[in-house]
Amino acid sequence: MLEYLDRCDTTHQRIFTDFLDPVKVKIATELSKSHSGPCVEFHGGFEDAERQMAAVFPQWDHVEPGEYPIMMLKITDRGWGKPLTHRDYLGALLGGGIKRDKIGDLLVREKACLASVHRDIAGFVETNMDRAGKSSVQVEIVDTRNLELKPEFKEKRITVASPRLDGVIGAMLGLSRAKSAGLIAGEKVKVNWEICTKANAALQEGDIVSVRGHGKFKIGELAGITKKGRAAMVIKKYI
Repeated sequence: MLEYLDRCDTTHQRIFTDFLDPVKVKIATELSKSHSGPCVEFHGGFEDAERQMAAVFPQWDHVEPGEYPIMMLKITDRGWGKPLTHRDYLGALLGGGIKRDKIGDLLVREKACLASVHRDIAGFVETNMDRAGKSSVQVEIVDTRNLELKPEFKEKRITVASPRLDGVIGAMLGLSRAKSAGLIAGEKVKVNWEICTKANAALQEGDIVSVRGHGKFKIGELAGITKKGRAAMVIKKYI
């Protein structure tokens, strides 16, 4: 990122990165604040995307969302068996030899997946990807203007002794606190995209928790204390 900032400062030309995960977005943001020259903005293909490209550009310039080298693919599941999952679609994309940083967020819908990808590889995927998991698939480049592009959640209300990480994971996954603590100690849990090994870490509204092999959820409303003195929470599980 420092190299991109210096290059833009010298050439006065735009530079777009590949897709950055949320931790790298945070780092890039901090680095750009320490540089007095070019501007840095981020876009992932749609609002609330987690993986985003950075645009580095001179202060007199401006980059519109449609100018980022991002294209949207619709991958349609043509099979009749078990529905394909996020892991199936991502595995199929990576199995084609594509690097992870060329792929943005995947939004899984019924019998389909909407995938943000770098413009450079969109045509390759459209032409060559024909299977995902155990199903055949059809890939097409689509116009995003008529699509509803945002993550979907399934809400669940839980009560826990306190909003500790191990307790919330246990309530969400139906595990004992000991098993939840084991996942945390085994570095299989991330809070806000960074590995967390503290079972007693206090979760706040808006925190995003992912558990390897079990999916990802977002801490919604902290709904107060029940009559029995337990903390009530609304959890939004990513679909």
